[in-house]
Amino acid sequence: MLKDKLLSIGEDIIKLADNDGTEVLIYGERSRLVRYALSRIHQNTDVEDIRISLRVRFGKRSAVVSSSFKGDKEDLISLVRRAEKLARLSPEDPELPELPDADKIEATLDTFDEYTANIPEEDIINIAWNVIKNTPKPFEAYGVVSGGSLEYVYLTSSGFEGYNALTDAHIKYNPISGTHSYLVQRSARTFKELSIADVLSSVEDRLKLILNPKDAIPGKWDVILEPLAIEELINYINWVAFSGKSAVEGRSPLINKVGQKVFSENLTIIDDPLNPRGYPLPFDFEGVKKGITPVVERGVFKNFAHDKITSKKMNTSTNACALPFTNHPMFMNIHILGGRSSYDEIISKVERGLIITRFWYVNLVDLQTLTFTGMTRDGVFIVENGEIRGSMKNLRFNESMFKALSNIVEISKEEELVGNTSWYDIHFPSGVIVPYIWIKDFNFSSPTTF
Repeated sequence: MLKDKLLSIGEDIIKLADNDGTEVLIYGERSRLVRYALSRIHQNTDVEDIRISLRVRFGKRSAVVSSSFKGDKEDLISLVRRAEKLARLSPEDPELPELPDADKIEATLDTFDEYTANIPEEDIINIAWNVIKNTPKPFEAYGVVSGGSLEYVYLTSSGFEGYNALTDAHIKYNPISGTHSYLVQRSARTFKELSIADVLSSVEDRLKLILNPKDAIPGKWDVILEPLAIEELINYINWVAFSGKSAVEGRSPLINKVGQKVFSENLTIIDDPLNPRGYPLPFDFEGVKKGITPVVERGVFKNFAHDKITSKKMNTSTNACALPFTNHPMFMNIHILGGRSSYDEIISKVERGLIITRFWYVNLVDLQTLTFTGMTRDGVFIVENGEIRGSMKNLRFNESMFKALSNIVEISKEEELVGNTSWYDIHFPSGVIVPYIWIKDFNFSSPTTF
């Protein structure tokens, strides 16, 4: 593990600094990714990197710089001096938060797995190959096997020291035949927790149904949204509605609705940063210790995500949702609590409805009504009299999330971790824990062409 090395780099930077306050965030990343298409592995990447983000300040003037670390102390000196030069030239920011008090916070959960962090190349390739070779014809296998580790430290000249270490593992499997496709994703904290057999068995029955889909029928449908579909919607809602930044700027449709019932009483959402089933975060990037925050409680909206800036403006307390050196606080560990019935029991109660595997190209239509549009993808299945009877071509939806999430009939007791499998900068393990949700009268506005 890199803890001692990362701390040493951070301490060196703080000693080199000559300013009114220094914050250092250092990431140690090890990530692997194997991508396959047309039942062939075509990409195999292995990343090892140490990244430094640094914020320095002179009074209310500040600047942030970032760089990879190659092991040269002269690079650290150059990085610090560049940040200080930029900070002196920057305009004053009256909202710049104070440095955290002296404290030490470390992950107390066993969130790091050595095997996952250092998975041998042949092992991760074998996972992908076993999925490929067991893909039934006429389907071709597409997908990704990915994961690895991230360790990070957050140090300040005021004496705060934070450390966290995470590992994650994912299998994303997308069998495709022409315009017909299905998708399954399994995420975990370790590769040992992933089962190839589970991935393959979960698609077996569905693949038999999707080759001859019926024409799409727009209108209002009972839908069972599977975890991938829920993840797409809740992450968008989290960004545009739950953030304290959206509230402060007057954009969130939940302004003046704290304490009001805005969704179904079946819906309870928490920010659950220490849940060992997910990717735990013990502190935020302002040095505030994290704990459970109720977001929606039996349909009643409870809290925005706040950092020190937005909480001050709204005359409340931060709930440790600060992102690194930016002011758009977010809930990073969304958990929608499950219900009492099993997924199969929910299906058995639906007289006429659709099972939605996932949504894509989701976009905002109207923020104040929280109306989204988007399309289904990778499997729309028809339920009649409590049984899955076939599949349907894809549909476009146009629906208010206030309405949809007020029309919840039932929530499954099964909950799945849906991890983030796409990263374009630092590989930071993250995800949501979500169930299957039965919603009535979900509005599909038109069919698509496949």
